[in-house]
Amino acid sequence: MRLRPKQNALRRRPDGRSKKSPRSVSGATIDGSLLSTPAFSGAFDKAKEGMLILDRKGRCREVNRAAAKMLGLRKNLMRNKPIDIILAKYTVAGRPVTVEALKGELLLVHEAKAKIAIRTRAVDFSGGLSLLVLRRKDRLPARESEAWKVDRASLVLPEFFPLPPSEEEPDFRSLFQHSPYGTCILQNNSIVVANPMFCKLLGYRASDEIVGKEIRQFLDGGSHMLFSLLQQRAFRGETIPARFEIRMLRENGTTIDVESTMSLSLYRDAPALNLSINDVTDRKELERRLTDSEGLLRNVINSMVDALVITDLQGKVLDVNDEFERFTGFSRRDAFGVEIPYPWVPEEDLRSYIGWLEKLRENNVLRDFDITWLRKSGERIAVSLNTTMLRNSAGDPVLMVNIARDITERQTSREKLSRQVRRLQVLYELSRALTETFDTREIARITFQQIEKVIPVDAFFIDRFDEKRNLLRAIYNVDVFEGKRIESDARGAEVPLDERTASAKVIRDRKPLLELRPEAPSGPVYVPFGNPNRGAASLMFVPMFSRDRTIGVMSVQSYEPNIYSNDHLTLLESIANVVGIAIEKAILYQETITKSQEIEARNKELDDFTYVVSHDLKEPLISVEGYTKIIRHEYLNLFDEAGREYLQSVMDSCIHMKRLIDELLQLSRIAKLSEKKAKIDSAKLIHDVLEELQFSIRERKAEIVLQQDLPPIDGVDTYMRIVFRNLLSNALKFCDKPQPRIEIGASATEDEVVYFIKDNGIGIEPEYFEKIFMIFQRLHKKDEYEGAGAGLTIVKKIVASHGGRIWVDSVRGQGSTFYFTIPVS
Repeated sequence: MRLRPKQNALRRRPDGRSKKSPRSVSGATIDGSLLSTPAFSGAFDKAKEGMLILDRKGRCREVNRAAAKMLGLRKNLMRNKPIDIILAKYTVAGRPVTVEALKGELLLVHEAKAKIAIRTRAVDFSGGLSLLVLRRKDRLPARESEAWKVDRASLVLPEFFPLPPSEEEPDFRSLFQHSPYGTCILQNNSIVVANPMFCKLLGYRASDEIVGKEIRQFLDGGSHMLFSLLQQRAFRGETIPARFEIRMLRENGTTIDVESTMSLSLYRDAPALNLSINDVTDRKELERRLTDSEGLLRNVINSMVDALVITDLQGKVLDVNDEFERFTGFSRRDAFGVEIPYPWVPEEDLRSYIGWLEKLRENNVLRDFDITWLRKSGERIAVSLNTTMLRNSAGDPVLMVNIARDITERQTSREKLSRQVRRLQVLYELSRALTETFDTREIARITFQQIEKVIPVDAFFIDRFDEKRNLLRAIYNVDVFEGKRIESDARGAEVPLDERTASAKVIRDRKPLLELRPEAPSGPVYVPFGNPNRGAASLMFVPMFSRDRTIGVMSVQSYEPNIYSNDHLTLLESIANVVGIAIEKAILYQETITKSQEIEARNKELDDFTYVVSHDLKEPLISVEGYTKIIRHEYLNLFDEAGREYLQSVMDSCIHMKRLIDELLQLSRIAKLSEKKAKIDSAKLIHDVLEELQFSIRERKAEIVLQQDLPPIDGVDTYMRIVFRNLLSNALKFCDKPQPRIEIGASATEDEVVYFIKDNGIGIEPEYFEKIFMIFQRLHKKDEYEGAGAGLTIVKKIVASHGGRIWVDSVRGQGSTFYFTIPVS
């Protein structure tokens, strides 16, 4: 508590009794010398209330930052100017502001901005000065009168502006005497006033035993220097700690630890210090006991069978246990003080680890985060991380505790399942990539890059079979020469089909072939365009089909014996089916690129390709999903919680793959409009689509602005619903603002109607304006925004089938506007 001495509060009579001083509007003597002191100027300028000091003539002698900001003026332009000029833009009850009007409480209203209103409170002081206090009306408490009463009793700068007492003000001497904190007033290093609690804390019965003595007599020797330094800084008006701890001497010679506060004030027209103390001896004893318990806690921590790492909120390591040292090879000294990135967390896992810690701030406890750690020797170990946020009694976070357990065996089992999912992902990535090129060599190169992700491979080739001429034509060939993998330049080379080779056997039998040799032969056996100096030990050959025709052969080989299995052969067969169709399409494209009359046939082939690819993708997917369901139905109770999560992850991946395939099928069906076009009420159609998306709109709290009197559409109702649904869904999905805003409108000409959908989302870089309309082209990761990347491709195909065009105009971070046209019939 800060005691505010007041000149007119209590005065002593000659007989020692006190009496009330006469009521007066003057407080402490305020003159230019006080205004220029550092203590006054610093406290006055930092006050939260807006304040101005005026002279008798109403001129502004001083103004603080809060008042200047509230009035929108510079401080140097306000000094020495009449107050009626400073407040020229404000009125009081509709009349201009005058000096005479600024008495008591007033409400000032800005003449141009009616919403800006300022409540003023004027107080006169001696020396011809007065204080004008300003408050924005919209920031006043609900009961304004009570707020001003409080201000009157405890003004922002009571040390410098003591107010005269009023009937509403409390008796501060009573508060001072009954304060639960020990409080005294110091002048010239001596105690001039002390309350009963101050005497009690120091072991004295009455203040007469303390008053008049120097404060140093009551300070322990170790606290003299700190107290003197803070005392000097306070008198200079400099910043001191809000609270500090010192040790004081009691009357019986014992010491007590106290928490203290110190503030500058005036006492009997002279500078003084208010000192308040609170006994914290018991708290210090608790701290000592806590220190003694650290040994016991250390023993508990070191007895744990899991590695433990304790960090602060920024990730700086504060402590580790013995198991961490054994587990990682890093000693406690190596780990102490280490900050992110940690040497035991690989660089490739660092981002996911930081993301894990970010989630912790919301959830307090996170479990089963699988990550790879590095031992000091460089060995990798799989660990499961459990992290807990420790909070203090006030609920504020203080520490993070990480517990790591070795899960190498569990990780091995999970990797087997992940390998199956990864194979399906390769099929998906391959089918997506092959739709972007019609170059047969590029198709083969992409195929090789995807195959080496899931199958060990040293040598690889794809040959095209010319059935009419009974020969093989090389498309792509990779082999190892002198320790380096090189693409041989065999494109276009032709050799007759040798019936003795594996390629001929595969083509004739239309079945795949797996051959495993105990060691690699000295020369080639089955590779007509391969390495003439070396043969492989493990070989796989699969035929490539297109429309029930064998169009070529694909071979994957390794110089390591017995490295392939039937699982590898099945996967390669699925890949060959996709690649065979892609190569066939590429060949058709290359042959008909100059023939405009065959464009329609080419598009049909592409649609067939997409449809067949989707069905081929479903075959392994259905198998994985079926076996997973069987496991979940019949063996679920054999799995622990982690195993169930892995099983659910496989099911979720199957569902995601089905969605990709369904979009492929939908895209394949939009070729030529089989339905007849008709006049469509575009407003009703859009309302129907918005109704379908109502859940997402409400969830995102989106604002939809729909233009009135939209022109009708000449098109197919089913397809136009898909267009608007996809564009509106994207506008809702790709928005990083708290409230998405979507505008829908159109403009018509004689020939066409231009529709637009505008959003305030994340925007698109100009270099991606064309790329976003390509199949499976995504600008973000799947975990950021869901979807397969086919929506805009479908929209473009529908618009094109109606004879229109589509484009986008966007600014990164500000939003996008999609335009599309539909011709008028």
